[in-house]
Amino acid sequence: MKPCGRLVLQVARRMGSCKQKVSSCRQFSSEATAHDNIKVGTLCEMELAVAKQLNMKSHLPAPLSKQMDTLGEIVTLIREPIAEIASCMRIVDKNLPNLRLVLWGAFGTGKTVTLNQAVHHAYTNKWAIVHLRSAMELTRRVKEIEMSSFVSGRINDPSNAVAILQNFKQQNQHIWKILGVLLTEKDYEWSKSERTLKGKPITEIIEMGISAPFLASDCVGALFRELRRHAKDDKLKVLVAIDDANSLWGKTLVKRADRTYAPPSDLTLVVHFRRMISNDWTNGCVLMVADKKEVADARDELGVSRHTPLELFGEEGFEFVEPFVPIETTNYTESETDALYNYYVNKNWLASKAARSEEGRKQLMHLSAFNPYYYERLCAFN
Repeated sequence: MKPCGRLVLQVARRMGSCKQKVSSCRQFSSEATAHDNIKVGTLCEMELAVAKQLNMKSHLPAPLSKQMDTLGEIVTLIREPIAEIASCMRIVDKNLPNLRLVLWGAFGTGKTVTLNQAVHHAYTNKWAIVHLRSAMELTRRVKEIEMSSFVSGRINDPSNAVAILQNFKQQNQHIWKILGVLLTEKDYEWSKSERTLKGKPITEIIEMGISAPFLASDCVGALFRELRRHAKDDKLKVLVAIDDANSLWGKTLVKRADRTYAPPSDLTLVVHFRRMISNDWTNGCVLMVADKKEVADARDELGVSRHTPLELFGEEGFEFVEPFVPIETTNYTESETDALYNYYVNKNWLASKAARSEEGRKQLMHLSAFNPYYYERLCAFN
């Protein structure tokens, strides 16, 4: 890691909260508005109205989304990674380059959940949120393409661009009035008949892209450009949260006219998100998840792929995102499993008598090897 990255990490950790013993204390999200109120070891409940606005049902892992429907609430455990992220977000300033954080760790240790906790934390502190559910959607799950009229050889992705704008609009309703008074810096000519004039609210760019899908890819770029500019001017703070961010430098399934696969650098939306990751703007925080699904072979049952940022981003991607603060997600401690176990017992999520016994508690803990994903799965079927 470069020296400036180490310095940021040291400052953030000094400003962070100390480790606390894990308890089953419940804390509502309204109580966790301030950065200082992130308490490691507490179970944080998010209001369902907020979860709906932040579109948690589609952004959280599927098992947790189903659990939310069944229990009628969304409760997550506050762990060290989200406390460290909150400490880093506290030092974001208009005079400092955007702070880049990379969440990494083994499968099932809570990278996506931590990312969504950070999104919720940004919401409670009235930040603008740019949240991408998975970068793989831009490279491998492209439904339709069209060639860009703005940059020769660039490939637009109308359906994903509209989805990005709709998600941005939904997740930023808490600051929509603020966005409505932020004005464009220049004229944007989308086509011969469509344009957004200088001095218009940047929300008009969003509405333009949603109403005209063939313009949506360019509208995403214009929106991101305006957000970076207003962040520099200290009009707002911006959180960029990207799951599977290493896929922005991975393989694509998008084919050109000659039937060859296009590199990620030819995809318009990938270029726009890379510009948001670059540290040439201030007053923002970029939180990326490095996930091995981009490089792992699902058919290889014996191979164990590495999950460190260098292996997952590759040389090109690693050099692009450096310097950054690495934040590792790990397996549960025994006290963390106890906190969740007590919650599941109180909510009758553990139905069998064997699972609700002391012996059952120990078996669930050790059968899951303290892995958060496997622990939740075992609890769901006992």
